[in-house]
Amino acid sequence: MKQRKLIAAGMILLCALTGCSAKGAAQPEDRDIDSVSDIGTDVPQTGDEKTDSRRDHILGLTQDERLEDYDYLVKTLEDSYLCMGVRDRENPDDLSTDIFKEYREMIEDSDSDDTFYTAVNSAIYRLGQYGHLYFIEPDTYEMYAELYKEDYEGRERWKEVLDSSVTQEGYKKAAELLKSYEEEDADGGSGSDTGKETENIHTLLLPGGEIAYVKVDYFPIEGEETYKKDKKLLYSFYDTLEGCSDLIIDITDNGGGNEGYWQELLVSPFIDKPLSCVNYALIADSENNRPYIENVYGDDELIPVSELPELPNLNRDGIEKAAYYVESVLEAEPQKYHAPFHGRIWLLVGPDVYSASESFSVFCKETGFAALAGKSTGGDGIGALDPIFIQLPHSGLLVQFTMMFGLNADGSSSEEAGTVPDILSSGTEPPLVTALRAIRSAE
Repeated sequence: MKQRKLIAAGMILLCALTGCSAKGAAQPEDRDIDSVSDIGTDVPQTGDEKTDSRRDHILGLTQDERLEDYDYLVKTLEDSYLCMGVRDRENPDDLSTDIFKEYREMIEDSDSDDTFYTAVNSAIYRLGQYGHLYFIEPDTYEMYAELYKEDYEGRERWKEVLDSSVTQEGYKKAAELLKSYEEEDADGGSGSDTGKETENIHTLLLPGGEIAYVKVDYFPIEGEETYKKDKKLLYSFYDTLEGCSDLIIDITDNGGGNEGYWQELLVSPFIDKPLSCVNYALIADSENNRPYIENVYGDDELIPVSELPELPNLNRDGIEKAAYYVESVLEAEPQKYHAPFHGRIWLLVGPDVYSASESFSVFCKETGFAALAGKSTGGDGIGALDPIFIQLPHSGLLVQFTMMFGLNADGSSSEEAGTVPDILSSGTEPPLVTALRAIRSAE
């Protein structure tokens, strides 16, 4: 009877949180993209409509320069980006080679900067965000330029690319291109954003007071107001946990952010000695990647891929360009604040767990900090490094991707396999209910 009541309480909790974690319209990270028409209004479309002649030459490119930029992008991805094999295995009916061909023909059939911009954006969009692959639009460029404005040691190459004259000028022109569409759409409606700020964390004690629950929707960077607010709320909540037998941390809707968040706020308060785990990450030593590699790693850290230990589930298809591997360490240390909790910790995971939230999942499973319950994760959490850029030589436009190809302990791709939970949710059972069943079974 006690277990049934607890499971029912878990279902009520899930319903209460639905409004907090529901996703909006499809975003670029959604990988199942069938055609340009699926992209939506953020990407200018081409078709039977006449393109504004002003847009045709707004980037100042010749037709040869457009094609050279596009071919440079395709060739550089082939030499530098190790996730294409994973991407094509998961999308056998929409192979990358077909996508590249389709959008090159789109550029060839026009004499338009507008079409070129759309083709590059659409090609990357359709490939999906495997390994943080993303076309940098003007607003994102401005964000990156501001982020790297300071002289970060070990990130000089990033700043060099962002500050280069060809990229600065290219994004001024790209911003003008997108502004021309905004002017056309000015009377298209007021939008649906209510301006209401949503909470990033949700905490409560389940009936009986023995099980604590905290849900974290993303990991902001230290210095952000959300980080400061979360830290205060979490520590206050942790102070109430004395006497609790179990703590459930829910990251099922968490797509990542900053690793420092989980290290400082979700792990350090509960440990009294350092915890760490080591995985491997592969790197392609291409002309594009080399300046970033030299910026971050010393020669003694780059190990020839020929010396990679035997890993039973390593799929070498698509990673032929890998020249080196590095050891990727995930770690957390105790801090001054220590929560008055000494029970079991559970981590709820699912397919939306990616990037920094994935690294938290890997850390929990490999160190034993928490038991994982739910569905397999989205991956790409091994080999933490800022996404690097491909800089198109004539337009200056940027495409980003993760240079690191992380491997799980068994050699499987972190991007492809993610992390398999210790306790898998069956069918449509919510991860929270799975964890609650495991808690009662362990009593």
